[in-house]
Amino acid sequence: MKRALFPLSIYILPQGYTRLRIFEPRYLHMVKVAMKERNGFVLCHSDKTRPSKVSTEGVYVEIVDFSQDQAGQLLIDVYARSRVSILDTEVDDLNLKHAWCEPINAPLWDLQDGNFIHHERLADLLRDLFVINTELNDLYKKKNYADPIWVAARWLELLPLTLDQKQKIQSCHSYQAVANVLFEIFDETG
Repeated sequence: MKRALFPLSIYILPQGYTRLRIFEPRYLHMVKVAMKERNGFVLCHSDKTRPSKVSTEGVYVEIVDFSQDQAGQLLIDVYARSRVSILDTEVDDLNLKHAWCEPINAPLWDLQDGNFIHHERLADLLRDLFVINTELNDLYKKKNYADPIWVAARWLELLPLTLDQKQKIQSCHSYQAVANVLFEIFDETG
């Protein structure tokens, strides 16, 4: 599928939600086309080391709600559907990047060992965060505290870590490795 690219420093994984403030004309156009064609676009990161200046991987998102802030700028809530590989990038007349994107069907982390140590604690902490943060709670229309991968992915999105730190944690092969790192973070701050 060919999709518009929106390079941002936002970190989001499948089944995540985020709110974006749209004000540049090229991205306003991107949103208009996405709404008209009932398609989404791809959030990705900038990567100055690549010729395309964008990362090789992104997340396909769909618009689920929109509003305006007090200054009249467009706010859109997006839902992350799937990870995608970004290939063959090109730039249009508005300086908006587009690329051929292929879905990545592999799960984020391996659950084969069935060992979900720390899951209940991480899920409880996340539930507590949603209770005290009503804006975040309202943004996440679907929650799945029973799913260890969903819980770990939300923590990676929400924790105040650098992009490099988040990507390093995401690159772990098993859920348990990710959960151990997250639990250590909470243990250190606890």
